[in-house]
Amino acid sequence: MPSVEPINIQSPHVQVEEALTKLVKEMRPGDQLPPEPKLARQLGVSRATLREVLRLFVDRGVLSRRHGVGTFVASRIPVLETGIEVLESIDRMSERLGLETEMAHLELVERLATPFEVAGLGRPEGSEVEVLVVNRVIAIAGEPVADLRDIVPQTYLQKGDLNEDFRGSVLDVFLKRGTPMLSTSRTEIMAASATPKFAQRLNVPRRTALLKLIGQLYSFDEKVIDYSVGYFVPGHFKFHVIRRVT
Repeated sequence: MPSVEPINIQSPHVQVEEALTKLVKEMRPGDQLPPEPKLARQLGVSRATLREVLRLFVDRGVLSRRHGVGTFVASRIPVLETGIEVLESIDRMSERLGLETEMAHLELVERLATPFEVAGLGRPEGSEVEVLVVNRVIAIAGEPVADLRDIVPQTYLQKGDLNEDFRGSVLDVFLKRGTPMLSTSRTEIMAASATPKFAQRLNVPRRTALLKLIGQLYSFDEKVIDYSVGYFVPGHFKFHVIRRVT
């Protein structure tokens, strides 16, 4: 852990900011700061003063707080922001910021859809649907930001369609190919707690709050061609929606 130097009490807020800025620069994303009482003693300031400055750093995205756990150095990857009314891949969002995505844990499985997946694909109950399941983790600068699963009927996508150019987005595969013609996507957004499986794959503590997006991608003939479930690390994403006043 980098050393912490006491500060001059003459201008506590400014010097706490300077001291914390120096400290954070010496640490890596994900490193945990000392507990507030210990850090306040090291800096020679009150906990109230320290807490105010920590709040500023959290608001700026420099630090992140995990309730009941502590304060951590936040990722230095820019936040990927998009309107929820616009459907685009993480790869496209990253390109706008000059970032490059990486893919890990790619798993392609051809099997029959489960009853839950059949419903998600909008097929009648009891239907037998052969699907390709595409599981992967998307990372930026080596840091996992999303765990994605797409369930696609094999009439639309097969293993052989995903060659070495596949960067992790089934949507981009469809768009590049031009078929089937895409229409709209219906997406549900909810909070989810990281299970041991997703905590390991996304490199976050267990029970971390994640954004869970469940999507149904429709073709122009109103068929669901892709049923997807994605878990996103909130600190890396900001979704907004534009609502019309009537």
